[in-house]
Amino acid sequence: MPRKGSRFSTPRDLGRARLRRRRRQILAGLTEATVLLLLIGLFPPLHAVLIGALVLACTLLLYGAMLARVRAAESARAQTLAARRARREAGGPVEPAPAPVTAPADALSVVDDDVHVIVRHSDEVDAEEFRLAAGAG
Repeated sequence: MPRKGSRFSTPRDLGRARLRRRRRQILAGLTEATVLLLLIGLFPPLHAVLIGALVLACTLLLYGAMLARVRAAESARAQTLAARRARREAGGPVEPAPAPVTAPADALSVVDDDVHVIVRHSDEVDAEEFRLAAGAG
């Protein structure tokens, strides 16, 4: 149930909220585990636990970098969608014009005649001719 004064959420919004909550729980869990292992490793007989804390700290850093990258991608996507929406409302083209395709000059060949493709069923084609041509070549 949405809070008072807020709009009803769509299934997409609910999925995003669940995903954000799950990411927050993972981040909090990694942080708590790292801090706990650091505290345990401070006691002299348990210094070996600091290796585990180091591994968790590296995992936490990698996860934080991944979250930053995901946020940047979502931000870029939101900007693109906002620009498309603005173009649509302004009556302009929805998609930007595609970039022209360029190819090396020797890769192009011009055919002046029309090209026609005829599709036939397998029972209309004499397969023996193909077998002979494949075997002879």
